[in-house]
Amino acid sequence: MFNLSAVVDTPQFSNPTLRAVAGGWRLSPILRLLSGGFLSVTTNSDIALNGIRFQHVNQILPDVYGDKSPGQYLNPAAFALPATGTRGTLGYANILGPGLWQFDAALSRTFGFGESKRLEFRAEAFNITNSLRMNNPNTVLNTNTFGQVTSARDPRIMQFALKYVF
Repeated sequence: MFNLSAVVDTPQFSNPTLRAVAGGWRLSPILRLLSGGFLSVTTNSDIALNGIRFQHVNQILPDVYGDKSPGQYLNPAAFALPATGTRGTLGYANILGPGLWQFDAALSRTFGFGESKRLEFRAEAFNITNSLRMNNPNTVLNTNTFGQVTSARDPRIMQFALKYVF
């Protein structure tokens, strides 16, 4: 995980008109990079005949990834069900899921009135670039959607606020 955040304030200009229009703004960008979580490929049936579901499978190809698109993040041909009465050879949490990056920002300005009153305007945007940020793929081998990403994280979200302090 890597987070980079900053706060940038516009200067206080000496010209009253320029100060009223361009002064007092604050920009707060955040860049976030996350590696994917580790996943386990399992089966939803009791292959080992021990009464436990979601048992591990066998890895039969060295590269387990498909083209890493939502339709084929994992390659189904890279895995096989173990023989009946045996356990799979693939270990726990050893396949890296999709990572993501996100750029968020907030823009705000405070307007002062008198000595103690102020009005703050704030605009915030999350996932500014509206990038696809995939959730983990389906990792249950004997299902129709194995290896596919069937959901994603939130799209761009924007919100605005106005606060009066007295």
